[in-house]
Amino acid sequence: MSKSRSSAAAPKSTPKAPLTPAAVSRIQGAIAKQHGGQTPKGSYVGNMQRVVAKRAA
Repeated sequence: MSKSRSSAAAPKSTPKAPLTPAAVSRIQGAIAKQHGGQTPKGSYVGNMQRVVAKRAA
């Protein structure tokens, strides 16, 4: 007997705090420190900046 997997989606997690411009800049600074002062091309931090900028506009 094989068990069938349920088709129910996993519950989505909600962020504990809203994404703010200050939080994004703090994260970008931490990433840059890890990579010798620069943020790697294609990093998720750029996407985060776009989301925050779009919300503010």
